[in-house]
Amino acid sequence: MKRNQIMQTVNVDGAVNSQRVAVRPAEPARVLWVNQAGFLAERQRAERLLEGSAVLEVVAAHELSSELSRKPAGELAAILIAVSDPSVAQTLAREIRARDELLRTRLFIATPLDLEEQCESLDIERCLVLADCALDTGVELLKMGLAAYRALGKNSLLPRNYLDASYNEIYDWFENTRWDWTDIDLKEIRRDLLTSAEVAILKESAVIEFGTLPGAHNFLREWSDEYSFSSWALSWGAEEARHSLVQSRYLRSIGIEVQAKHAMYKREPYPIGHNRAATLMMNIVSEARAAEYYLGLAGTVKEPVLQNIWSLLGRDEARHCRAFAFFCKELCDHDPTNIAPALEMAYVFCADRSNGVKHPAGYFYPHSTSTRGLRGTEAYLQETTTSSTDRADRRVFEVVRQITRDSSVRSVKDIRRKLRELAQ
Repeated sequence: MKRNQIMQTVNVDGAVNSQRVAVRPAEPARVLWVNQAGFLAERQRAERLLEGSAVLEVVAAHELSSELSRKPAGELAAILIAVSDPSVAQTLAREIRARDELLRTRLFIATPLDLEEQCESLDIERCLVLADCALDTGVELLKMGLAAYRALGKNSLLPRNYLDASYNEIYDWFENTRWDWTDIDLKEIRRDLLTSAEVAILKESAVIEFGTLPGAHNFLREWSDEYSFSSWALSWGAEEARHSLVQSRYLRSIGIEVQAKHAMYKREPYPIGHNRAATLMMNIVSEARAAEYYLGLAGTVKEPVLQNIWSLLGRDEARHCRAFAFFCKELCDHDPTNIAPALEMAYVFCADRSNGVKHPAGYFYPHSTSTRGLRGTEAYLQETTTSSTDRADRRVFEVVRQITRDSSVRSVKDIRRKLRELAQ
């Protein structure tokens, strides 16, 4: 494990700085073997079988309560209770499960009776018959518990029950507002109604959307210790992948191909962010601007099929912005220290437009055409409508007001003020 890692911070003047910060080594995992007498005859052999994966502790059943109270839970990964009295095992299991700090600790029981029917209610990984729990078996159980413990991660938003996660709350709305491919008929394209500028923008839009691939990749990496946002990110990625596809199909219908190189230019994952709320805010900005660009384009193009496509994609991006905001607010409500990184990210992408829009879709891939394409789209829309970027950023500031619970934050100047307040 690296003892140092690079983290990015953004000061209130909008400058991005890199600083090297020390990372404390992880506390060694512990596994606990509880038995009747409080000793393990072949303890040294058990430690060898663990192969250094965890620190083995042995305690008598009647001393477990005081042992748990005396020592902090720390990295207590797994407990094996191997006792001759089933009632003692059940009592100890209930006591362990009553301690919130041991929620992630994996529990195994071995008694003369088969208590398998009680495994689910007591959140026990496995219940064995004591006669079958030899030394090697017990060590393998503890190793299994260690792997299960690590799989649970340390995300404090992890609920006890699967359906209590936010993904379940947002899924129906998200799924019921999805457009269908039958809404689009490429055979109805009126090529004579397209301008050369619209075709150029269409091709750039298809290329820009290839950023879905590394985006979905990185969401799953950055959120590797939970399943709620990760599950939604799969739905998001599936929708976004259709954006490149439908626009590329349209282009092929009018005799223009999108080269595969553009997808590969954006395939490499970009660096994982240092704060999840900041990552979500970056995507809120991205989706808000994409929504307004697509809707603005739909309002100017006269070709009806493309008008329909861009309207549908604009609606998609607005839905995505709303969902990213939902998860960002969840993080900030749960832990207010997430607010400042989210505001810093909003400032980075909204503060300076002197060289045209700064958009995440082009930020990480300077060898791609996306930055130029986005600025070209912005310039085109400024000639035909009011500023789409201004409308998009109004969406962003609405989200900022929600996560800060401060109705006065309406400009980048207000973000700087709010960051100073939070730093005090």
